Amino acid sequence: MEKIKLSSRLLRCAEMVSKNSKIADIGTDHAYIPIYLTQNNTITHAIASDVKSGPLQNAIKNIEKYDLQNNIEARISDGTNEINENEADEIIIAGMGGNVISNILEKCSWENKNDKVFIINPMKYEERLREFLYENGYKITKETAVICSGKVYSVMKVIYTDKKEKINPVEKYIGKMWENITPAEKSYIKKQIKNLNNHLKGAKSRCKTEKEKYFEGVINSLKKLI
Repeated sequence: MEKIKLSSRLLRCAEMVSKNSKIADIGTDHAYIPIYLTQNNTITHAIASDVKSGPLQNAIKNIEKYDLQNNIEARISDGTNEINENEADEIIIAGMGGNVISNILEKCSWENKNDKVFIINPMKYEERLREFLYENGYKITKETAVICSGKVYSVMKVIYTDKKEKINPVEKYIGKMWENITPAEKSYIKKQIKNLNNHLKGAKSRCKTEKEKYFEGVINSLKKLI
């Protein structure tokens, strides 16, 4: 059977999954990641879930196409609502906005989240997501940038510690990328500098002195990294 190929963005998510783990892919759409991980013998079982029946039907068709019905279970679920915590060691949430991902994590009522790994790929509002994570007991342990179809994205590995803290300004905008800066990370940092410069212009136009100082400080810190 031919093996499925992933985009560079989804491949980066898949590369963060631990060997011999059970996964739940939230918002699976076409079930590409569970299929790839199963074909490469990375995982022991997968739940491919989506909140809508249309995308889930796409997932089911692909699962059947690759004859993986015994390895991957397709399931309707709003976030983790219909997934028991003992069914997955690692949870993938990829291809959504940071606000939507924050909402999924906020509604996750599992008692033993400390035992889980969350692999997260926000498409936008990353800084809001990082701020939410730290203020709600989550911690980013690893974060990388990946370029896909001419755009640069963040992929992060997150754990739950129950320790709430304030995120520092640099990590709010680039997470843990400062630990290993490759050309992809440089592209991501440059994108954030550009966005911050737009915020700075807005602060100046409204005479928001404190905001100006804040944005200037973050921009200068990011420039030093590249």
